[in-house]
Amino acid sequence: MKFNKIFKTVALGAALVCSLPAMAQYEGTRVYDRVGHGEDSLRAIQNLSLFQDAYAAQNWADAYEPLKFLLEKAPVANVGMYAHGSVVLFNLCNAEADPAKKKQYFDELMGLYAQRLANLDALNSFTKEKSRSTKGDVLCIQAFYYTSLAPTADKANYNLNRAYELFSQGMREVKENGGREVPGAVMLTSFQVSYALYAADNEKYREQFLQDYLDAKDACDMQLTRAREYTDTAAARKLVNEYDGPLQQIEAIFAQSGAANREQLVAIFTPKVEANKDNLAYLKSALTLMSANDCDTTDVYYKAAEYAYNIEPSFESAIGMAQKLGKEGNAAESAQCYAKALELCQTDKQRAAIAMRVANALAKSKDYAGAYAYLDKAQGYNAELEGKCHFNRARFLTQEHKYNDAIAACDAATASDMSVMAAADRLKANIREVMAKTAEYNRQKAAYDAEVAKQKAEEDFWKQGAE
Repeated sequence: MKFNKIFKTVALGAALVCSLPAMAQYEGTRVYDRVGHGEDSLRAIQNLSLFQDAYAAQNWADAYEPLKFLLEKAPVANVGMYAHGSVVLFNLCNAEADPAKKKQYFDELMGLYAQRLANLDALNSFTKEKSRSTKGDVLCIQAFYYTSLAPTADKANYNLNRAYELFSQGMREVKENGGREVPGAVMLTSFQVSYALYAADNEKYREQFLQDYLDAKDACDMQLTRAREYTDTAAARKLVNEYDGPLQQIEAIFAQSGAANREQLVAIFTPKVEANKDNLAYLKSALTLMSANDCDTTDVYYKAAEYAYNIEPSFESAIGMAQKLGKEGNAAESAQCYAKALELCQTDKQRAAIAMRVANALAKSKDYAGAYAYLDKAQGYNAELEGKCHFNRARFLTQEHKYNDAIAACDAATASDMSVMAAADRLKANIREVMAKTAEYNRQKAAYDAEVAKQKAEEDFWKQGAE
């Protein structure tokens, strides 16, 4: 793995304010005002220049002492010294052979992040709003470095749970309070940590791992949707590539984990749903996890939906009740519950997301006409979902073996939303592979049938002659 490249990429995810001399990039943010006065201020300016030159030359050793001076004497002199400083300390730590020195660099790297968080408001005060870092994205990057270095740099104290806590806190902060985009490599590493915990104790961490999978998938999907904002196709592709690759690895890890084994999930949730039949929060969570893992046609899913719906109807429980009623053959009541799910949403954006879920549920029950109708509803509620609606239409058409129509839907998806481009291209490639294999099978079958017919005709001829 080329760590330098990866960690430079991560560093670029932070705000980089590195222009000198005297005046920084933003109005009212004179470097002199942030480094104090007197001899230390002059030395701070000198060390900032030395640090930037050494960093640009990738001379990590020469960048080290100026960085230490700045962190001690001028902690808010420059935003970029934190992002660039983490790259310097990582490379020094990663290359160091002496255990004591290696741990020193590692401790200083963790200290740099503690200091950055302590000074976050001051640093953000002279940074443009769109470039400001938040506690969430800073914690995520710290967790990334911790997970990458601690197993060797701080082996005696390394704790997988500590890595997980850092990632979880960071991701939760970003989700609840917003933040800068978390790099794809960081999202993937976060999920790998969750998988390591699950692999160590399947039963203890299964539900946590299932939720982490959904969160990681949603986070990557959210970043992929940003490609819609780009007018430059090359830039959009670059963004898609950054997050599509990690997303595919996350999907692969999850598939190999076996965590979504249907029988095991039913066995796990059956007693838990019964024990929590009055716990609405748990029931909603269970419905989401079971629905996402192909358990939404099971008795325990229907029971959870009924319990939740009777406590307080929500779109999660309404969808579950609709599926239950549909399975029982009550089509009219099922349709009413699907409509109820949309009524329980607060915004058109939420209604669009739920309409997509309903479309998926209907497709699973082979009600493709209903699925397509709800895709239309989703797009009507939120025009930004046009590409995803085309992509889901392509998936459903594939299930119906309408391959040419599915390919056309893939093309429509890519044309209207770059964020689904990679997924649509993969689906299209799979469809064409199936079509090629089907055509070859049909050719061979036709040849076989022709040979059988020929042999039968010959047998019939000789039988007639014998008579």
